[in-house]
This record gives sequence, C-alpha cells and structure tokens, in this order.
Amino acid sequence: MSYYTTVLTLLFLAEIVMGSCDTKLECSLLGDLLEMAMKHKSPDKGCQCFSRTTIPAFQSMLTHPQTPGNNGVIKFDKVIINTQKGFNPTTGIFTAPVAGVYQFSYTVMSLSGKHLIVYISHNNIRQQTTWMKGSSHETGTANFILHLKKGDQVAVKSEGSYTIHSHKNYPYSWFSGYLIA
Repeated sequence: MSYYTTVLTLLFLAEIVMGSCDTKLECSLLGDLLEMAMKHKSPDKGCQCFSRTTIPAFQSMLTHPQTPGNNGVIKFDKVIINTQKGFNPTTGIFTAPVAGVYQFSYTVMSLSGKHLIVYISHNNIRQQTTWMKGSSHETGTANFILHLKKGDQVAVKSEGSYTIHSHKNYPYSWFSGYLIA
C-alpha cells in the first residue's frame, strides 16, 4: 500500500511543479512518474514494467475436428499470438510464465446434432463446464478469470469422447488468454 501512496504523492507533487517548469521538463517528469506508477513489483522486490510485447497473451484456434477422449486436452493447433511463449499448441496447455490474474476464454462448436461437453482445467482441476446438444451445430463460449502462480497450467478439456468441430478455412473453435493484473 505504501508503494502506491508514494506514487500518488509523487503525481500530486508533479501537478504542483508543472506550473513552474517548461513544457519539455514537465512531460519528462510526468512520463517518469507514470512509468514508476505502471511498474509491477516482482517477488524478488525488483520492478518490471510490462509492455505490449512482454504481457503474457495467446490466441489459438482449432483447424480440424478433434476427438480428444474423456478428460483429454483439446489441442488448439494454430497459434495467432503467443507473447512470452506460455501456450504450447502441441499439448494445448497454457503455462503461466509469470504470476498474476489472467482472463481466459474459449469458443467450441459441436458436430451437427451431437453432444459436446468441455471444461476449463486449472492444474488438472475442473473449473467450469460448457454443455451443448442441439439439432444442428452449436457453439459454447466461456470467459473466466483465474489467479495463477508462475508455472500453473490451464487447458480446455473434453468430457467424454465427443468431437470438437472446426475447419482450417472456417475456424469455429478458439482458446485465448492474457495477463490482466
């Protein structure tokens, strides 16, 4: 808490100083203060500033139908983005490169008129389930937030021996996640 109090105090003082400095200096001071405010304390008490290229994030899609089997991981095989290389398309598993709060989402499509049950797994523990059964193709989508430790694993798994529908030209099934805090 005292770290954030210090940053807020510095921002307040910057506001007072801004009236007495030239514009170039004001921007430099304010930029330095904002950079300090955006820094994230790591476990070793050092600071690291996340940027668009260092925030763990991935998006992947399934390019062909897949039947992973009961409690099998769905292997979303085409990676669109994978900063920090946390997602492994060979295994379908995301491994957190840094601790934090992550947002995940998936969309899956069932075969026409068939059941499909999938769930999110955090360190092999079921977190949430999506169930589909209809007279045609159905899609199920889930969005969720998890607090992960470095090395925690997240995957989308199938319950039962159902087929997840997708196609290379029409990717109906996706999995993505990114660090939010």
